[in-house]
Amino acid sequence: MHKMFRRNLGVKLISFLFAILFWLFVMNQGSADTLTGQTLTIPLVTSGLPQNMVVMTRLPLVRVRLQGINPSANIKDLYAEIDLSGGVPGDRDYAISVNTPPGTRVIDRQPTDVTLKLDSVQEKIVPVEAVISGNLADGYELGIPIIRPSAVNVRGPSTILATLNKVTVEVSATGAKDTIQVSSPISFQDKDGKPILGPDPSLDVLSAYPSSVDVIDPVMVKGLSSKMIPIKVTSIGTPAQGKALRSLVSSPASVQVLGTAQALKGFDSLNLGPVDISNLTEDKTFQIPNDKVTLPPGITFADGTVLSVIAQIGPGAIQKKISGIAVQIQNIGAGLEIDQPVSPIDIVVEGPSDSLSNLTSDQIQLWVDATGQGAGSYTDVKVYWQLPPGVTMPTVPQVGYSLKADG
Repeated sequence: MHKMFRRNLGVKLISFLFAILFWLFVMNQGSADTLTGQTLTIPLVTSGLPQNMVVMTRLPLVRVRLQGINPSANIKDLYAEIDLSGGVPGDRDYAISVNTPPGTRVIDRQPTDVTLKLDSVQEKIVPVEAVISGNLADGYELGIPIIRPSAVNVRGPSTILATLNKVTVEVSATGAKDTIQVSSPISFQDKDGKPILGPDPSLDVLSAYPSSVDVIDPVMVKGLSSKMIPIKVTSIGTPAQGKALRSLVSSPASVQVLGTAQALKGFDSLNLGPVDISNLTEDKTFQIPNDKVTLPPGITFADGTVLSVIAQIGPGAIQKKISGIAVQIQNIGAGLEIDQPVSPIDIVVEGPSDSLSNLTSDQIQLWVDATGQGAGSYTDVKVYWQLPPGVTMPTVPQVGYSLKADG
């Protein structure tokens, strides 16, 4: 047996090697045949789309027939592309090109072009509306929801923004007995309450800033009512020398209170303060504890109410002398004229230093009204003026002049 195995051993080895080589050749040749001329479905992508434009058509897949593809090529290197660098709003046909690995030729592609709708991207301020779902616990009811902020900036296609008059935030009230306080994302719905989707439902076509809002919705025992009450604020003291109180505002500007309808009937405003602004040199926020605010009997704040007063402090008023201001005589009667021109006068103006620093005589207008005056001399006539915003005149100038008949 051993002798039979060793007989013609060299020939047998050579034959075996040729068999292996032939098998490898057939396998490689077979792989090439399966890829040469094969029809593939590849994705379609866009390039060059301007930042202020958006594609409103879902991109189709493209079928291509290729020749000469390398078996080791990465199929991800095959894709179809549309150049949108010259795109304009509206429907338009765009040619499809195919990206292939080196040495690969496209025999056919379907489709060769595609109709796309482009739209310009715009922004719009839109109010937010709370959509409350679910049932409260027995014996309770909802008050008026407070949404902060009450409006958001929405960015998206102009054709969609044109019909968008609100955005919504969904809040669940199931089983609630206490005031609901949540932070929920903005959602976009059409007039029928259906989600607004783009050409690709997996991608958002609209975005909002901020993307979520805070909702406070009072939950109260049935029989109580709620009411939005405006807030008034007062102060005591004076800021530091050279400083002035620019404004005094409450946050929020109005507050929601709860009570019986009878108790709320005569409650029309809430006073906060006075807050002490003595010797302030800069803006200050005063936090006002709810238990320090006196409310009428039977009335309470809605849960989550936070009150504060903001005092804005700025430079104090200063005075500045402006010399050589011309005074005009207006409304001189028919047949009369000014006897002698009124000499320019010096005035003193008052205002914030930043308003007066660059103030010149060209920005000031002075005049007197000669309506109904006849020929003669007039003394101590009141001067009227027009000054830049924020500038005042602490004293009223007076001038004298004479009128005479023409000629």
